[in-house]
Amino acid sequence: MPDLPALPLGSPSRRQRITRGGPRPRLQGPGPARQQDRLGDSLRRLTDLFAAGNADTTSQPAADPEQVLVFEIAGEVTDFVKAVGNVPGLEFLAEEAQDRLEPDEDFAAVGKDDRRHPYDRQLYLVISDTTAWQQLLGLWDDFQSGKSLPRGLAPFGHLFSRLKTLRPWDDRDRLERSGALEAWAAELDGLRDDLVEFEIELFLRQDERKRDAALLELRTGIEAHRGSIIASSVRPEIGYHGVLARVPARFLIDSVASHQVRWLRTGGVRFFHAVGQFAAVAADPDDSTEGETQGAVTEARPGQPRIAVLDGVPMGGHTLLRDRIVLDDPEDWEALSPAERRRHGTGMASVVVHGDLNASQRPQPVPIYVRPILWDQSPSWVQGGREELPRDRLAVDLLHEAIVRLYEGEAVAPAVRVVVIAVGDAVCQFDRFVSPLARLLDWLSARFGILLLVSAGNHLEDLTLHGEVDGSNIEELQHEVLCALQRSAGLRRLLSPAESVNALTIGAAHSDSVTALGDDGRLDPILTADLPNVSSALGGGIRRAVKPDLLLPGGRQLLARQPATGTDGRRFTITATRRPPGVRMAAPSVRPGQVDATWHDTGTSVATALAGYYAGHLLEDIDGLRRQWGSDMPPSDLDAVLVKAALVHGARWGTARALIDPVAEETAGRRSRQMVARMVGYGRSSPEQVLRCDDHRVTAFSAGTLVDGAADAYRFPLPASLASRTALRRLTITLAWLTPINPEHRAYRRAALAVEPGGLPNSFGERMDVGAYDGRRGTVQHAVLEGRRAVPYAPSKTIELVVSCRADAGVLEAAVPYALFVTLEVPQGIQLPIYQEVRQGLRVPVAIRSA
Repeated sequence: MPDLPALPLGSPSRRQRITRGGPRPRLQGPGPARQQDRLGDSLRRLTDLFAAGNADTTSQPAADPEQVLVFEIAGEVTDFVKAVGNVPGLEFLAEEAQDRLEPDEDFAAVGKDDRRHPYDRQLYLVISDTTAWQQLLGLWDDFQSGKSLPRGLAPFGHLFSRLKTLRPWDDRDRLERSGALEAWAAELDGLRDDLVEFEIELFLRQDERKRDAALLELRTGIEAHRGSIIASSVRPEIGYHGVLARVPARFLIDSVASHQVRWLRTGGVRFFHAVGQFAAVAADPDDSTEGETQGAVTEARPGQPRIAVLDGVPMGGHTLLRDRIVLDDPEDWEALSPAERRRHGTGMASVVVHGDLNASQRPQPVPIYVRPILWDQSPSWVQGGREELPRDRLAVDLLHEAIVRLYEGEAVAPAVRVVVIAVGDAVCQFDRFVSPLARLLDWLSARFGILLLVSAGNHLEDLTLHGEVDGSNIEELQHEVLCALQRSAGLRRLLSPAESVNALTIGAAHSDSVTALGDDGRLDPILTADLPNVSSALGGGIRRAVKPDLLLPGGRQLLARQPATGTDGRRFTITATRRPPGVRMAAPSVRPGQVDATWHDTGTSVATALAGYYAGHLLEDIDGLRRQWGSDMPPSDLDAVLVKAALVHGARWGTARALIDPVAEETAGRRSRQMVARMVGYGRSSPEQVLRCDDHRVTAFSAGTLVDGAADAYRFPLPASLASRTALRRLTITLAWLTPINPEHRAYRRAALAVEPGGLPNSFGERMDVGAYDGRRGTVQHAVLEGRRAVPYAPSKTIELVVSCRADAGVLEAAVPYALFVTLEVPQGIQLPIYQEVRQGLRVPVAIRSA
């Protein structure tokens, strides 16, 4: 059946957003007397802490000691930030949305039917000096006695009534949430006076004098311990103040042992970060397989790069990469990198250009841009070596410079619309607080209108399977592996910057094109390509957004069975190897003079590079449709959101839910779509099919921009031949956008868009895959409706698709770019001319040339 081109959806009608919804459940708290019982000890401890700070002889005589306070509340408090500004010496720092909690004896969200529902909780982070703390205690006393609080301070009464806990931000927060302890414990054992770099992320103070004072205090403390500050960076647009420093390793080792930073004053510190963790760890080169490229390699045509890869130094002379990459190496790392150490950069560039070599996919039509941000220069005490970010640069500064360089100043690659970052921070797992790198990528994405493709991250820790599993029963092995992944999900979260809301986060599907597996004793633990491989990180994202966004082939990750120990369970090891199976790619030289070596790899980096491969071809296809449909197509400055929507539009859960539901019931006592989404996101995608139509499948799409309060209404015609038919039908609707961010606000994303289908009877289809509201928390909404019930409608019937925009985290001043895709399909065996009927309903003229 010949391919037919996807159709432009037509121009929308502009209207005002319609608000819907009834009253929300009200938050019910325990009352002032119970709050005094619950929180009295915390207030006394904090008062003692301020008193101890006043007595600290190391502080400067004129300095009023400050403490960062964590207010954990049930629900939210309106105008709290404004009220904080009315208390001298009190400064609002940030707020963070937390997970939902089940109702307890003190707090619940109570609906109009008096039923008790789960409630949201938030963290407010506020810095206070002693004087402001005394005023807070006075407000607390007024709340306890039932007095009205002074004008402008009433929100504190609401906060006290909903306060769950009140505590200082301490060194455990600073060390454990960022993964610093894990990294230092793994790498610094045995070091003493060796100087080691680390990052200090400070709370960003609005007062520049306070920022300077905090930096001076840090410098004094670090230099007193034979250390130094290498760099400092302030970026208000992402709420970031970072300091790169080095000290003798023994001080960091002391922090590992005590879970405290006893050698440095940390009052204004938000997090400590280990450096060198944003890296690509190499598999054992002795465990690789050598192969050679086969067949003629076609040449790329001249053209400006549309895809950028930020990764390691590639082997530009490789047969598969020669004349296919534009290398931008301002630091001249290529001259410092032996060919055999250019592993990750070579492999990822190869996959972006050629896809999986075993699949014989067509290469990118034009060269891609490659900027090294990693190179193999890790210190001698890092075992095995790895390609990593340079240790004398803050990661935020390096990535900012690399992306801005594309578009500003000399603008080395201004046509790039998609940037591939197939690497992440190995120890910084997403834990409600958005990492600096994710905040940076979100801000850059909105600023330049570009799509970032980011890997979800890999976890290579062993799996312990319950029972007497030995691998002979593959269905049983798969079930037990899924159970083990669910039980350890809290330790297998997304790696920074994969929580980014604007980026598409790519997980690794258990899939590749290797046709035969060798018998080396390893076990294939997964039966279906609809599931992630066992190393792929699990979601969700910010405010429980669906993450990863989608799965793409990341290779079949095999397991090695360890000997039984007589204890409960059996341990299985995830092995990093270059042997098949996996995605086949270019490899650095295996022997001197070789320029055509290949090997296999697995993981989310591979899947993300494949997303870049498909993005390049989608851009090419969109260009072809633009030539075909002319002015009916969206302009090229919306290509990033078009590709974002297209990559997700091809995603389906497939068999994943049927396999994960029993696991969820066994491990958590309930089945839920959220648990499926945390493993597979919106599902395994088939991007190559998104813009391809035929007689039984029709896709239409559009893109535009919206401001706060506005809505665009599109009409998608229903085929007359489908009316009153009992044929199975599937309707897929995908909306994607790029949002500005507010890093200080708990909602974080400034723009919330939604698409509502109207004029469609409920019986037309049942929602499959991700739930209706779960898909509205990020920047992608993806709905799949299926049904076979006969639905009568008039020949001119249309579905109205209304895309609306509202502010979600403070004021939304910018216009927000979005893209909308809709696909209607029926089984191939049914002879219904739905493509032609939809095309005629959209008034799209007959195509002059093939897409």
